Amino acid sequence: MLETHHHWLPVIMAIYLPLSFIITYSMAVAYKHVEPGFPYISDTGTIPPDSCVFGQLLNIGAVIGGFIIYIRYSHILYHFRSVPGRMGLLRLNTAAYIIGLLTVLGVSIVGNFQETNVIGVHLLGAFMGFVVGFVYFVLQTVISYKVRDTDIPGNTPNIRKFRVLLNVIDFIFLVLAATLSPISKTLGPGPGVNRLKWTAHHPGYPEHLVATISEWLVAFTSVTYFATFYTEFKHFRVKAPEIVYYDVSDNACTAETTGEERRGFAQSSGPNYRTIQDLNCYGNESRPEVETALV
Repeated sequence: MLETHHHWLPVIMAIYLPLSFIITYSMAVAYKHVEPGFPYISDTGTIPPDSCVFGQLLNIGAVIGGFIIYIRYSHILYHFRSVPGRMGLLRLNTAAYIIGLLTVLGVSIVGNFQETNVIGVHLLGAFMGFVVGFVYFVLQTVISYKVRDTDIPGNTPNIRKFRVLLNVIDFIFLVLAATLSPISKTLGPGPGVNRLKWTAHHPGYPEHLVATISEWLVAFTSVTYFATFYTEFKHFRVKAPEIVYYDVSDNACTAETTGEERRGFAQSSGPNYRTIQDLNCYGNESRPEVETALV
């Protein structure tokens, strides 16, 4: 299924995460754990059972994001790993891949370490998910422009411009959230008032509201950026991992296996099976490995 339908993953991501936030928001409001205004996203997943659902949904979202990030990395690698003079681009692609994995790791951390329990780890996860995520999107935008002179289907001028626009929007709301959140906490909500119950009657609420809305918009902008990969992903398929056995004996090159035996092994082991004899003779220094490739 993933081999030919992977291009829907960015779209699924753009729908899944906002839907996850709406589900946990609805639960938190229903259980009266938060006020029905605009709480922080994390506030809707702080108290059980909201926190249990919040953590599970974000873990699934992180896995989907990890698949997208890996496919994007492999996509660029496929086009340029054999092209002379593109070493800088390949290094940038690797850096973006690592930063992308840190981003989805941060998303998982946010879901599993609630702010009321382990605030330091939670804030670290939020930093990785939002700030490191912003860096990932900027790097992907740079990569999109660096490869614009090559014939990569889906990397259209409109997509590149839209990605720049998303970067600008993401940056603006990220700055607003990071600036107004600490300011609002110095102003309110007041002595003895639970921050989860912050309303318009408490001091610092305007700053708090702008900060929380900005956080939601950063999240929506981020998943929208992932959705832009659809235009490129739909032009290729992802080859499924292939199992390749190798002979561990020193005399692998002289091992005798009849054609009938090889066919029997292949038929009994499935369509992705190859014997070492069918793939030519490999020495111990260069054994075939399991790999995922783009074709």
